[in-house]
Amino acid sequence: MGESVCKKGGRGGLIDYGKLADKFVKKLKRKHEPDITIIPVPYQDAHDINELQERITDIVEEEKDNGVLLKNIALEISGGTNIAAAAQIFAIYNLGIVPFYVDNKKDDDGEWVRPSKIPTNWGKTLSPAAKQLLIDIANSEFTVKAKDLSETPEGEDPHTVEGQITRHDLINLMQDRIDAVQIGKVARPSSSSLELLERFKLIEILSKYEVYKKKSNVGEPEWELDTDSFKAYKVTESGKIAARRVKINPD
Repeated sequence: MGESVCKKGGRGGLIDYGKLADKFVKKLKRKHEPDITIIPVPYQDAHDINELQERITDIVEEEKDNGVLLKNIALEISGGTNIAAAAQIFAIYNLGIVPFYVDNKKDDDGEWVRPSKIPTNWGKTLSPAAKQLLIDIANSEFTVKAKDLSETPEGEDPHTVEGQITRHDLINLMQDRIDAVQIGKVARPSSSSLELLERFKLIEILSKYEVYKKKSNVGEPEWELDTDSFKAYKVTESGKIAARRVKINPD
């Protein structure tokens, strides 16, 4: 796994995690290469619980793209900061990869490795409709548009927000998907699925969002930012990770 390149204060002063990582990688290479290839994956902040989960998810996605089965991807959780250990456990839990722990002494059978079991993943209780809604919201991109128009007015800032979508645009997205296979059926996002995603803190349900409104209809249109009281949906940091987990392991 990756090691941080940042510096953080500890009891003895600043800790250079980058230097510690380089030293550890050299030790691993001396001991295990050429039998095992060591590939360092750096990340910026050893105290950012979300960033490390993202890096682990990157590795799992890459391995899956190369044909590796999920059951053959393992993560060793000993060592590192407490925050790093917590992030690793969350990644194991959400992605469904295999956890293990290397102890500092052998067990009665002469083994160093201690296998672990993953508790039931909350994501498995989400319905297919809720999972699809989560993915749709996480993959969306919100831009501030003029009221009742589909594009940002010319010359205005779209104020782009990744992972946010209005209810109107979400319905249009779902309708396009339905029309591709069944003409005539009306799309509506499930209220119970949205409430469940909100309860799990995977999305926020917004009661209003920004729009451009005309200040004057005389001459060239002038626009000002305003708010409309219509629903929109925004993915949380936890929701971003969960959406990637659902795509990796939809079952």
